[in-house]
Amino acid sequence: MPKPLLLCALLFLPLTCAHAIDTSTLPREQLLELGTRLEASSGSNQWQQLWQQVRGNGLLQAQPGQLRFVPPPSELPAMVRLTLAQAQHVEPFAITHARYRRVFSPQVIGYRGSQALEALCVDVDWRALPAAAVSAPQSYLGLASLRKAYPCD
Repeated sequence: MPKPLLLCALLFLPLTCAHAIDTSTLPREQLLELGTRLEASSGSNQWQQLWQQVRGNGLLQAQPGQLRFVPPPSELPAMVRLTLAQAQHVEPFAITHARYRRVFSPQVIGYRGSQALEALCVDVDWRALPAAAVSAPQSYLGLASLRKAYPCD
């Protein structure tokens, strides 16, 4: 990267992050609405990155003592989409992130060691969403990052 471009990036990157939403300050209802909108308009690239992360973490393989999914991989996309669209719980963390959670009881979603887990969690990084665009986020939803999907308590 040429030095002037690198210098420019270093100067302006902190400014762009400073204007990103702080998920801890948003009402629960607004975070849930953002999840619903993201599910409805997310692109294939966002989903590919999520599934690469799921596979890379070994969540689709039955390994003793490891966190893993139980449903067949073909069923997981619909379950993750449902979790985003109709989360029963949302929890902000790490300033710009939110964890969306949905319980599928009595269906077991996965195991952590020998513990059966009936909920699915999806972590979303909303860093690309400027605070000023929270009420009209459509232009920025393609930049949100689907970070993780995993069985949870």
